[in-house]
Amino acid sequence: MVIEPAENRQPVMASPGKFPSWHQSGIALIYVLLIFLLITTVASEIVMNLWLHTEKNARYLERTQAKHYALGAEQYVAWLLEQDFQQDKKNNRMVDHENELWNVETINYDVEQGVIKLQVQDEQSRFNLNWLADDSKPSGEQRAERGGSPAVQMFENLLTAQSMDPQLADKIARWMSKEQKSVSRGTEDQVYLSLVPPRRTGQTEMTSVSELMLIDGFNNEEVEKLLPYITVIPRSSKMNMNTALPEVIRSLNKNISEGDALMIISRRGDAGLSNIEELNQLVALSGKAGIFNERNQNERVVFGSQYFSARIKATYRETAFYLKTIFYRSSEGHVQVIGREIGPGQYWAPANKADLTESSGTM
Repeated sequence: MVIEPAENRQPVMASPGKFPSWHQSGIALIYVLLIFLLITTVASEIVMNLWLHTEKNARYLERTQAKHYALGAEQYVAWLLEQDFQQDKKNNRMVDHENELWNVETINYDVEQGVIKLQVQDEQSRFNLNWLADDSKPSGEQRAERGGSPAVQMFENLLTAQSMDPQLADKIARWMSKEQKSVSRGTEDQVYLSLVPPRRTGQTEMTSVSELMLIDGFNNEEVEKLLPYITVIPRSSKMNMNTALPEVIRSLNKNISEGDALMIISRRGDAGLSNIEELNQLVALSGKAGIFNERNQNERVVFGSQYFSARIKATYRETAFYLKTIFYRSSEGHVQVIGREIGPGQYWAPANKADLTESSGTM
């Protein structure tokens, strides 16, 4: 057999339209890798979506369980208020004071895989901002010329005691007033529409203390100072002298000193006061007899309450549910919920402000 020299050999050419076998194997490998990558990506997406869906459902179920714990605590408070009414009726002494069954301070109740923090508060122990929404009184400069309405004067006393501008009381009154006339500044709406951001005045009673942030002259610092002493409930309510805070008691009359207010609180005793005569007897001890006999103050003072609130934090596993509920107890002793706020709002003014820094699940 004759072997041709290497220099005389011709290269073997593939058939037209075909690649060498080694080239075809490389393309097949690339296809396999691409398919594997696609399958891996799809599988990862499926697994991730399944995980997110599972976590979402788990968190939803946890929030739902925590919510039902909170609603259960709400029903418990309503039961306490009804029981308190029946006890007062039995004793023939319809007063509400801090030594009664309804007064639940911050307490932790252990429940299955969680805990409930509960605090009950008499809303009539605070100054009701809606008292300032008195349409029968003059507004603006006319109110100032006539000496101001009793509610405005009371709130001015409270502001002065907190080293705040007493004119803020009139600004709140004008915000809620339906008579939007101001001699020097035009209508209130025009004033607020010129601010940044623009807004319209409420022209009605407030529904939340957070509304103060919309009023000209208020900022976070000032609202924080007032939070422990104010509330927002129907303006028909009155101040309960058996639960009123000393700062709120002082707002009734500028002649009531801090010592007078503390003396009233200390002398309310375990059973509380039952009428205005008993209150005046206490004040008479400090040489100020008759200070509560003025008609405009008798209209603001009572010795029992109809409006209460419960601040609830219900935790189930790692999820927390925050609820603030406003209760109304009728003269027949029936309790109903008239308002709810969900979430750890800074305007709750709880006893333990550390709770405000804790986060809750998305509602």
